[in-house]
Amino acid sequence: MIRVNINDPDFTLDDMPTNWGAGVCRYKGELLEGILYDFFSNTNQLASESEYKEGIANGKQIEYWPNGQIKSEMFEKYDNIYGSFKQWNDQGVLITHQEHDNFGNLIKKII
Repeated sequence: MIRVNINDPDFTLDDMPTNWGAGVCRYKGELLEGILYDFFSNTNQLASESEYKEGIANGKQIEYWPNGQIKSEMFEKYDNIYGSFKQWNDQGVLITHQEHDNFGNLIKKII
C-alpha cells in the first residue's frame, strides 16, 4: 500500500462530485489506493492519516494532536462512519467511544 503526502505535487482532488457529494482523490492521475497523510505546518509531526480505495476515503481515518497523541480514530466509507469511533484529549485520555452500523447509524455510545 502506498503512502502519499497531501502536499505531493502528484496528488490531486477532483472537484467532480460523486453520487454522495464528495470529490475523488488521485495520485499520478490514478484513483488513490493507499494512505493519504499530512503534517502539521512547518513540522515533521503527523497530523492525519486516511485510508483510500478507488479514490475515496475508505477504512481507518486517524487524526493526531500536535504533541503526537491520537486525537480521533474512525472507520469511514462514502462519508459515513462505520464501526468504532473514538476521541482522545491531548493527554491521551479516551473521552468518546461510539459504535456505528455499516450505514453510519449510532448503535451504542460507550463513553
